[in-house]
Amino acid sequence: MEDKQVKGYQKKILSLLLKKYQNSLSFQTGTPGKQRPQLTMAKSELAEDYEDELDFRKREWIHTALKELCQEGIIEVTWPKLKENIQVHKVYLNFEGVERAYQLLGETPKEDKLRRMMEILSSLTAHPWEWVRTWQQETCAKLEERKSAGLDIDDPQGYEDLMKVLKALPELEDSTPKRVFSQTLFQDSKYFEKRLEGRLINLLRKIYPEELDKDEEYLDQVGIVNNPKLTLLSGPLIIQPDLNLSYFPGGIGLSAESVKELIIQNIPAQTILLIENLTTYHEVLGAPAILPLPVLAIYTGGFPHKSTQKLLEKISGFLGNHHHQGEGLGIYHWGDIDYGGIRIFEYLRRNFFPSLRPYRMDGATYLEYESSGLPFGEEQARKLETLLCDPSYGEWHEVIEMLLKHRKRVEQESIRVG
Repeated sequence: MEDKQVKGYQKKILSLLLKKYQNSLSFQTGTPGKQRPQLTMAKSELAEDYEDELDFRKREWIHTALKELCQEGIIEVTWPKLKENIQVHKVYLNFEGVERAYQLLGETPKEDKLRRMMEILSSLTAHPWEWVRTWQQETCAKLEERKSAGLDIDDPQGYEDLMKVLKALPELEDSTPKRVFSQTLFQDSKYFEKRLEGRLINLLRKIYPEELDKDEEYLDQVGIVNNPKLTLLSGPLIIQPDLNLSYFPGGIGLSAESVKELIIQNIPAQTILLIENLTTYHEVLGAPAILPLPVLAIYTGGFPHKSTQKLLEKISGFLGNHHHQGEGLGIYHWGDIDYGGIRIFEYLRRNFFPSLRPYRMDGATYLEYESSGLPFGEEQARKLETLLCDPSYGEWHEVIEMLLKHRKRVEQESIRVG
């Protein structure tokens, strides 16, 4: 019984001292400093047991634990004058005893854990996505400085699996159901969902170039979905062999495989209209003409998922290679008049259509519907203020200033179609 208690206190003492060591400048530099890691008994987590007047054995066990650790050269104990072996003042961790301290605890030294993490992350050095490489470089730089960089360094296997996921993502040409992805990568259809999804989402929220609202949207952007998603469109898009999608007056939903295989033959439209929200998309299909006919309407669902991105790339590429097709063609995006809607517009313009123009997202439309708008708080206000400082959002300054003045956002669904 006594030996068990003594060993328990030894582990607690070593854990407290090693924690202080790991947070010290000596650990970060890798060079022992003048001041050793220490704890003051009266102010430590051991104080309650050490001063327990109802059970004097606790103090004796702590003294025995300290004596044995001193004999091994791991620690040094100081006592107040005239109270040697009676009242401990401070306990110091000897730098030369650090390795033995880890051994007694049965723990891997923190520097070894950090080194292992660097080895694991090194597999991303040549990753095709720049934002992943940047994260890898910045994280390894912090690990090199003996900082954990926000990683759970006690879970190397988890990060090996995460690296496996990150390396597999660029190879996903289409949106892939998460359980299919998991089965392919780990031979277990639920492994990703149970063990890795949360960690991947947390990482994407920190490093993905676009700020999104929902976890599902982050997974969409890297090609992982709960279930296959269709790309919805309606209007004059002619694909080989001579199939005009305008023959489907209610629109059509294309699977990822269909988008992948289709070859655009012609786009006999006067207008291409990208639409953020599903309700408005369906309203547009049944409404009187709102833009020069014929109109090719495409539902983006906010930031478009991977298959819709593929279709937009094909349309953009076709127009780029057939300049006469683009003559007189107006390309518009219609979305919410708020922080998210503005950023979605700029994402679509930056990545697909440089000549993209906003539709019904101007200051006049905002003022017309502001009274029925939804209020937003300080967080959204701060984000809008950052856009005012970004030159690439210069065309939006009037609308952003109105949003900040009225503190209301206007959803696309509240704006009349036609």
